[in-house]
Amino acid sequence: MPEKTLLHVAHIPVRWGDMDSYGHVNNTLYIQYLEEARVAWFESLGIAMNNVPQGPVVLQTLHTYLKPVVHPATVVIELRAGPVGNSSLVVEHRLSTLEDPATLYGEGHCKLVWIDHATDRSVPVPDDLRLVMGAGKRQ
Repeated sequence: MPEKTLLHVAHIPVRWGDMDSYGHVNNTLYIQYLEEARVAWFESLGIAMNNVPQGPVVLQTLHTYLKPVVHPATVVIELRAGPVGNSSLVVEHRLSTLEDPATLYGEGHCKLVWIDHATDRSVPVPDDLRLVMGAGKRQ
């Protein structure tokens, strides 16, 4: 199976306060790390997230926790292209650390729907983004 297109790599330092009473990063923080990585990716493409007429909204997030991350560490999140529909796209992710890059700490995906903020209705994923995702322009 061919490797999916690498879209973005984010490095996020783990803060001491990210840890929970079990001595590892709290499960809810992983979702925030993934959000930060997606926002940084969109910004790198020139896609603004605030005060814009259209943009992505999270429909579904799935993350499989494979190994706990412990402070001190820097989380490395690789975002890869998943399927692209008419108004939705899937961004897959893999999570490792700078300190232990060979270990996969977690993986999953986020399904996003492109919406018109004024109407709260889905609209087609922009062609520029479709091309970045390797899906080609709409027919």
